[in-house]
Amino acid sequence: MSHDLVVRNGTVVTPEHGTFRADVAADGDRISAIAAPNTLSGDDEVDATGKYVLPGAIDPHTHHSIYRGMEADAESESRSDLVGGVTTIGNYFRRAGAYLEIMDDYFAEAEANYYHDYFFSLGLLSFEHVEEIPDIVSELGITSFKWYMNYKDSARQKFGVDCDMHDDFGDAFIRTLAEQEVPTTLGYHSENVEITNALAGGNVYLTSEEESSGPTDEGYEVMVEEFPGYAETQSMVAGASLAKLHGYDDSFYAVHISSGKTADELAALRAAGYRHWGETCTHYLCLTTDECDERMKVNPPVRSQADQDTLWKRVADGTISCIGTDHCANRTEDKLGEGIRDSQLGFPSSATMLPLLLSEGVNAGRITLERAVEVTSTNTAKAWNLYPKKGTIRVGSDADLVVVDLDETKTVTADLLQGGADYSIYEGRAVTGWPTHTVVRGRVAFAEGEIVGEKGFGTHIDRPI
Repeated sequence: MSHDLVVRNGTVVTPEHGTFRADVAADGDRISAIAAPNTLSGDDEVDATGKYVLPGAIDPHTHHSIYRGMEADAESESRSDLVGGVTTIGNYFRRAGAYLEIMDDYFAEAEANYYHDYFFSLGLLSFEHVEEIPDIVSELGITSFKWYMNYKDSARQKFGVDCDMHDDFGDAFIRTLAEQEVPTTLGYHSENVEITNALAGGNVYLTSEEESSGPTDEGYEVMVEEFPGYAETQSMVAGASLAKLHGYDDSFYAVHISSGKTADELAALRAAGYRHWGETCTHYLCLTTDECDERMKVNPPVRSQADQDTLWKRVADGTISCIGTDHCANRTEDKLGEGIRDSQLGFPSSATMLPLLLSEGVNAGRITLERAVEVTSTNTAKAWNLYPKKGTIRVGSDADLVVVDLDETKTVTADLLQGGADYSIYEGRAVTGWPTHTVVRGRVAFAEGEIVGEKGFGTHIDRPI
């Protein structure tokens, strides 16, 4: 019997079943067979001898369409993702209007342009949005949402909504999610704006940063001073507690944990019986404040070596469940201002997520390869209600695969990553461990440095699965 595709004689890595040599076959969109090495044949074959075969990476934390529009981002960023073995992304998306009235146009632009699969997570900004939740789930197939604690007391002016996003809003938000008959997920941006705004000398989400009466030093350390780790930690604990009181802690997902204190407090909550999810990002694992300038401006900011060391420890011991990137596509001319305060937030990084975990995690001896697969794919699929359609190598699951050469070293450049940005915050960095092939739902989409997939092949993942 011949299959549509066979990835032959690779070492398959799955957290559920360990590591073993095998052939993996796909027919249509799905994995159809897993067999002893060199026993299957296919119309299309990828020789994975001496390489590892992983489930496709999932970046659950991107912001496509935040700077350049959905059509441009869907095309360029999903193309770039294939270079780094990413086969699915979650796009945090926020707009002030009724989502049921505006999403059709965004779906149309997305469906025509994504090379890989994607799902939306909607940022809720008002009580009207909370009331929409049941219809968003049933009509749009979207089951994941975000509570932006950083927009407390600024949402009215920033978005034109009739809501201050205080805890009464959050309470209604979580209670409504907990009432749904299908699994949902709440992404939670941990930030205590009373603390951060006071340190910045004004509401940083309302006033221009030049007018802030906070520190005048234009170095990156200004970000760290105005957004201290303990303010993140306090907010995470408060949000997790509210979720647990509503029986929702197993669906509470703390995004972009940057502080070692937050990661340690997450471990303490787990020991106390909490079941929530924690995510960190590659820039917190691979950079420190001393290395950063305006290109790395992001909220929360990159912190100290001690924070980085603690985050790696918590990735290794299971406290931090998932890796994301907080990816934004922007160009240097737009990103960089006259100083740190005048520069844009965010930077591109999805395509480097898996290679950095392999290089700085697996090859550096910080985590096992199985753990790298867990935090970049399997756990992410479980947290965002995609599993077992995504995040695993098993018969019946989507044939999202990445063939990895753990020994291959490449120097990061914007040209290498083939995305919409003209820079990378890892520019010039030697990274060891790269995909040679990326397979999206049974079709080879990236092979030996070339994009060979089709724009528009990716599709929205309707949930529940």
